[in-house]
Amino acid sequence: MKPGDQIELRIDSVAFGGDGVGRFQGQVVFVPFTVDGDEALVRITDVRKKFVRGRPEQLLKPSPHRVEPRCRHYTLCGGCRYQHIHYGRQLELKGQQAADAFRRIGKTAPPQPIPVIPSPKIFHYRGKADYHVRFAPREPLVIGFMDHLNGQVVDIDQCEIVDDTINKVCIAFRSDLEAGKIGTAWERQTIWSAGADGGEADVVTDFRRPRFVSRTVKGLNLTAPYRGFFQANESLLPQLVDEVLELSDLTGGETVVDAHCGSGLFSLFLASHARQIYGIERDGEAIHCARLNHRQAGFTNASFLRGDAGEVLHGDFIGMKRRVDVLILDPPRTGCDPALLSGIMELKPARMVYISCNPATQARDIRHLLDHDFTLKSLKIYDMFPQTAHIEAVALLES
Repeated sequence: MKPGDQIELRIDSVAFGGDGVGRFQGQVVFVPFTVDGDEALVRITDVRKKFVRGRPEQLLKPSPHRVEPRCRHYTLCGGCRYQHIHYGRQLELKGQQAADAFRRIGKTAPPQPIPVIPSPKIFHYRGKADYHVRFAPREPLVIGFMDHLNGQVVDIDQCEIVDDTINKVCIAFRSDLEAGKIGTAWERQTIWSAGADGGEADVVTDFRRPRFVSRTVKGLNLTAPYRGFFQANESLLPQLVDEVLELSDLTGGETVVDAHCGSGLFSLFLASHARQIYGIERDGEAIHCARLNHRQAGFTNASFLRGDAGEVLHGDFIGMKRRVDVLILDPPRTGCDPALLSGIMELKPARMVYISCNPATQARDIRHLLDHDFTLKSLKIYDMFPQTAHIEAVALLES
């Protein structure tokens, strides 16, 4: 095969990342926007030593798992990869992909079957969106998300997975830019939803002073940095918090470390069940919010340390011989760095709750921990990102 060739292909599975997978003349072929059971006419776009990539040109026989995508930008915008797949099948695929990552990368068989918790909302669930903005003299204004094929920004007038208040505010933001009411546009623009508290969605473009946003989770108000991290799917977030609480299994006497604590979301709900909470976070604005959130909730048993999680574990806990009973991990997609892993292995917390948006790096990290006398007790998927290929996994380990 060579680029430009056209083949008829049956799709047998869907890989982590969202591409359908078929085989032609013994070669693996990856095809986006297909699903197992599809039979399609595929144009070859890239030939590598171990695999081939193609694009679907004609659907010859649709899979029974296929549905009509809702978004008119689908297949151009790279935000969603699964809108053509029935939601029940999306959940099955994510469970299979997580299990496969643990078998291949983690070299371990995860507890079977892996439960997959569905999202109460499968559209318009995102409480925050990060838009790319292209605004230059004598050029048309473009506000949207990246084209999955060529890295260009696709102009989006309606996104089907963000809260609809975000869509409405984005229209007003576009009009203000075109009318010159906003003099300077950032290349990335964050827009938050109105939120469950009945507030108003707005667009903040002036960051000469720190800017914050308010969210409500399980009846508690939290403040977060406007451009900082916060769990996107607010409809499923209460269940995720409950899962972290249950797996932590606190009795009131434990010392808990919440690594990558952000604005203190998990630690806020753990505080009333623990003796002492320590949060670790690089972002100074997030640390400010975490302290504020605990103070406003009336908790006095939490301390927040700014810095790299691995360095803080080595310096403030191992170096000072502090015991850690429960560790909460919620690292970025890249997972844990070597310093953090070595700190965990030396501290040996009795229980560890590892939340990850990337089961590949999570499986890699857990393999290291299994080699150092930790045991994987449970693994569960929370579908925080319906219609997309992203997977949120929660693992419990014990030492």
